[in-house]
Amino acid sequence: MKTQMLAMAALLGAGLTASFAHLDDPKEQDRVPRFEGPAYRADATPAERSAADIRGFPSQNLTLLSWLPLAEFGSPSTGSDCWGYTSPQSGREYAIFTHSEGTAFVEVTNPGDAQVIANISGPNSLWRDVKIYGNYAYAVSEGGSGIQVFQLAQIDLGTVTLVGTVNDVGTSATHNIVIDVDSGFLYRAGGGDEGLRIYSLANPSNPVYVGSWTSRYVHDAQVVTYTEGPYAGRQIAFCCGGFNGGFSETGLCILDVTDKSNIQQLACLQHSNPSYSHQGWLTEDRQYFYLNDELDEQNTGIPTTTRIIDVGDLSNPVQVGTFTTGLNAVDHNLYVRGNLIYEANYRSGLRIFDATNPTDPVEVAFFDTWPEDDAASFNGLWSVYPYFESGTIIGSDLERGLFVWQGSQISMTYVGTTPELIDPAGGTEVRADIAGVNGGTIDQDTLKLNYATESTSGTVDMVLESGDTYVASFPALPCTETASWYLTASTTSGQTVTIPAGAPSNTNTTFVASGTSVTFEDNSETDTGWSVSGDATDGQWDRGTPVNCARCDPSLDADASGQSWLTDNSSAGACNSDVDGGSTILTSPLLDASAPSAVLSYNRWYNNGSTCNGADPQNDVFVVEVSDDGGSNWVQLELIGPAGPGTSGGWIPVSFVVADIPGILNTDTLRIRFNASDLGDGSVIEAGVDAVRVSSIECDDAPGCSGDTNGDQLVNVEDLLSVIGSWSQANPSCDFDGSGTVDVADLLIVIGAWGNCL
Repeated sequence: MKTQMLAMAALLGAGLTASFAHLDDPKEQDRVPRFEGPAYRADATPAERSAADIRGFPSQNLTLLSWLPLAEFGSPSTGSDCWGYTSPQSGREYAIFTHSEGTAFVEVTNPGDAQVIANISGPNSLWRDVKIYGNYAYAVSEGGSGIQVFQLAQIDLGTVTLVGTVNDVGTSATHNIVIDVDSGFLYRAGGGDEGLRIYSLANPSNPVYVGSWTSRYVHDAQVVTYTEGPYAGRQIAFCCGGFNGGFSETGLCILDVTDKSNIQQLACLQHSNPSYSHQGWLTEDRQYFYLNDELDEQNTGIPTTTRIIDVGDLSNPVQVGTFTTGLNAVDHNLYVRGNLIYEANYRSGLRIFDATNPTDPVEVAFFDTWPEDDAASFNGLWSVYPYFESGTIIGSDLERGLFVWQGSQISMTYVGTTPELIDPAGGTEVRADIAGVNGGTIDQDTLKLNYATESTSGTVDMVLESGDTYVASFPALPCTETASWYLTASTTSGQTVTIPAGAPSNTNTTFVASGTSVTFEDNSETDTGWSVSGDATDGQWDRGTPVNCARCDPSLDADASGQSWLTDNSSAGACNSDVDGGSTILTSPLLDASAPSAVLSYNRWYNNGSTCNGADPQNDVFVVEVSDDGGSNWVQLELIGPAGPGTSGGWIPVSFVVADIPGILNTDTLRIRFNASDLGDGSVIEAGVDAVRVSSIECDDAPGCSGDTNGDQLVNVEDLLSVIGSWSQANPSCDFDGSGTVDVADLLIVIGAWGNCL
């Protein structure tokens, strides 16, 4: 039934506090999430969320495979860093995602179905960083407690163990952690202390302090051991920072840290338009260092700009150029793999550049996790990790959690819209433009339309129509069933891409029907007889065009008609538009849902303070109820909250088959009501309702209905015998799945259609 509900939804249209240490620090108001893009059912899996939400994120040449919002990790207020770990025993891949409450370990071996393995608490902090050495992970934060040490040897068995905490030298706070895996040394950077604090990992479960460098503040660094050339055998640190907490003479300092008791400064370079040298990374040949300045976009008004520094001569680094996205967003963390640069650029998301020419990188892919704008503000994507052998890429987002992507050698996009219905008689077409990109060559034999309903499944070859456009037609399918379907294509080298991403865990779901009829539809543009009641002292339901106060309320209605029902839709009182001091209840007029296969659908918005900087967040609930006696008795349909999916805003489409709602008998006298409350301690409660509809599914009463072999408009024992009699023959009247053979799949179609063609 959940699959059917999801299909019907698609068919029927349906406060942050922190002690900011330096200007890595956004202003509090800049961190309020304002994403009013696509949404998902409250009980959706990560794969289903990915399918629903990818449409709202602008992207190119990147496929979203999984998305785990912050609620998947408990109740953190923000996300921060990410890194990766590959089990040496099994080759299984794990994302490590840090957030304001701790460090989470997520298996991404199947990137379309990311699974949280462990979530271990740490000191509360907006800033947390993590790195790997052997079978150990090390996390630090501005919240203190030194270095947390995690044992990963049993992660394949679902166990991650915090084996100790090292908190021995200087302040307990640390901003970033750096590890030179070749030499086996760990470096603590920032967090109140100047420079670097250095630890030996000879015993990886117990890092031992061995020295420091305190001449300048180091915000972040990369430390590598050279194996060839004039610096062979030397351990070199590339440090982003400066004096006065990194603000004065900000730039790149290069250190020889081989002798921990006698660290040598080889050179310091102040880059162009310096504001705050934040982070950077070497090319794999160690000829160039790409550096991000975190504040130049805000301070000087230039677009997102990365500096290119020639470090071939470590004693004489020279800036040789810059490159830009042309956008206004702040650049944050970047990493290099092969000839690609991966940048996490806050409000413009992940940006990937081809650095085949290292002094003239060209943007080749992006995925924007903050679709609202590309402003120079501190929201969106914090970091990225591109080093999994599988090619999986992960990214950590302040407001939206963990993203899992795959770079593609195949470009595959739908031509036009996907079908709203699939004709039971067959022939409904799907088109897609499919082409090789980034050196990929398409294997034409792999282009398939894959489908499955409750009673049948199969594949259909996609046929070249013109240019890069391919088309496939669905075969005859049983009316009123739900078809789960997706497209697949592979390169000649074996990379496979699906749309939607993550299939077959994630699919399109489309109802098989001849048409739909609507018995009630309310887009909130006129008063159709709704009533408002309740004892709330403020914030009662109101109908109108959304007045967005950036206070966890919507800026647009759900169906783009203009108006919706909202709690206290007003900018008065400094935008105090939320529910206060009780409950407000919105009750529908009488609804006639007596038609066969009637479906009740609506869009809802709810935020109970998890991201609104209000007191007492996530302690209230949003209740949806239905009545079949005009309102005398009520049955609970949904309970959203107090925590989890559906409590952080976003228009979420929901639909229910009325006949399947327990306790509902008199479907011709149906009412629905929405109850938003602020009980106990006051918090920011914002709710909305829009696009309420009652619809029903239609199946043509005509010969040729799937399963009807003799055209008598019935599917019965005669059709069953006809299929059995045509077993293994290419009999078109009995070959319902278009396979060219009459077999058990066709028999199942007849059984599944029993009684549907009456």
